[in-house]
Amino acid sequence: MDIPATLKKLGIDREDHKVLALLPLVHIAWADGTLQGAERDLIVRTAEKMGWLAGKGEEVLERWLTAPPFDEEVELGMELLKYMASTSGEIPDQYDADDLHHLLLLCEDVGRAAGRLFGLRDGRNADELKALEQVATALDVKSAKGWKRA
Repeated sequence: MDIPATLKKLGIDREDHKVLALLPLVHIAWADGTLQGAERDLIVRTAEKMGWLAGKGEEVLERWLTAPPFDEEVELGMELLKYMASTSGEIPDQYDADDLHHLLLLCEDVGRAAGRLFGLRDGRNADELKALEQVATALDVKSAKGWKRA
């Protein structure tokens, strides 16, 4: 896979590649057709905390938060994340398997963000659970079943 060319297809510069990690989170947030304020806030806070908005990353994230990414964009982005986690050296600070597992946990947090009711309800609806399953499968997270127990 040609990483720079694939990033370009996704509208991401090579220097801004860390923003790609936010695509699965955004996918979960839009899974039910609506981006809730709590989901948006959590994604933005996570992006800032993790340093994933370098360069034009903020513009890319805003595009994804304004309108849901196309299915093809999500599929290509997750394929690239998986590929980058299985290789090393092509881009500094690439991802690894632990990073993908961490992304899945962050996706869970996003799925729960909007539906929580005083900590009593899980918050994830059927669409979000299906999207979580898709992310776990697409990223080939070996312990993906762990998110169901969490």
